[in-house]
Amino acid sequence: MTRDEFYADADPDSRGPLAGYRVLEVTQAVAGPVVGTVFADLGADVLRCELPGQGDMTRWMEPFLDHGRDPNAACWHMSVNRGKRAVTLDIRHPEGQAIFRDLARDTDVLVENFTPGSMQQCGLDYPAIRQLNPAIVYVSISGFGQWGPLRGMRGVDTVAQAMSGMMSMNGVAGGEPLISTANLIDHLTGWQGAIGAMAALLHRHRTGEGQYIDVALADTALYASDQRIMAAHNADRQWPRQGNTIDMGAPMNCYRCRDGGYVYLFAILDTLWPRLCAVMGREDLIDDPRCNGMQARARNRQFVDRVTADWIAGLDRDAVVQRLQAAGVSAGPVLDHAEVARFGQFLEHESVVEVDHPRYGTLRTYGVVPKFSRTPARVRGPAPDLGQHNDAVYRDRLGLDPERLAQLRDSGII
Repeated sequence: MTRDEFYADADPDSRGPLAGYRVLEVTQAVAGPVVGTVFADLGADVLRCELPGQGDMTRWMEPFLDHGRDPNAACWHMSVNRGKRAVTLDIRHPEGQAIFRDLARDTDVLVENFTPGSMQQCGLDYPAIRQLNPAIVYVSISGFGQWGPLRGMRGVDTVAQAMSGMMSMNGVAGGEPLISTANLIDHLTGWQGAIGAMAALLHRHRTGEGQYIDVALADTALYASDQRIMAAHNADRQWPRQGNTIDMGAPMNCYRCRDGGYVYLFAILDTLWPRLCAVMGREDLIDDPRCNGMQARARNRQFVDRVTADWIAGLDRDAVVQRLQAAGVSAGPVLDHAEVARFGQFLEHESVVEVDHPRYGTLRTYGVVPKFSRTPARVRGPAPDLGQHNDAVYRDRLGLDPERLAQLRDSGII
């Protein structure tokens, strides 16, 4: 199938499958904003609220597109807030809280990710907003959830990794625990929040009822733990740190190539081992008792790894991948992010996309994962400048006149 064939029935006027929905986002850092990013990518109108003059922390963290200190050009902010609109609003102030309530009256989904109790202190928690908008879908994201003994504990991505068991098994054999970088749990939590909100919207479509959604970083990390909780508690099994290998079989590792690149290879299955032996020219190992079955290769992992590593070390990275894939063996090159940004498959499949910025030109970023044949989703614009849409939103949506806007601006409310 080609891209044109997939999109043959696409609606040329579609803004995405969630066009028409309104999302109000008062969030910081990553997990909360990712909920809004998913909705924006899928066509919803996402309005992001930030503190006047300050904005979110991601605006102030390097690197910057202009190699300077423009808070509107931080790569982190630009990545997780693309396609949204932005206003500044101080919800700590009573006047700011009143404006926020007005925005929430005709909102479909509200997203916040402050420490539990923070929105209640502002009079903006779910019970308060529900009185104004009974159909609201209200999403709260926190470290450990809205109840329980750790409710008030501050939690971030890496703390969730530490407490979920993930960090305990991540690292080289005999080494210290390691985090998984790239804010993995933050993004997974944001996706869980978006899934929960969409499910609640479907329920609302059937019944008219809104509801409250509680999403925790720690819960997300546990949800991604696969079999490990069950196995540890019920089968007395723990996973030691093993680097890039596993103890269930071999070869499965990251191997260095002749040109200095790396290839990751997965061939632990009995169906794959003969194929690998053939492409390596080592058919003698297919029935060798040291490696003629998955359990045998697991017991003799060092031998199997050494044979595989020696063969790969004599070839360049891309040549290794081509030969292995041609033989039906799972393998891929270890790419850095500069390579990812220009990798042919990722560009063709819209995994990496371009977005135009009025000051910084054409930018590349990650694309929208689910592809829709009828209602295509896409990155619909760059991340907004701080308070970029103040006048449009407060004037057109709330009907505030210029004098009122000037008063709010002068008093630091917006």
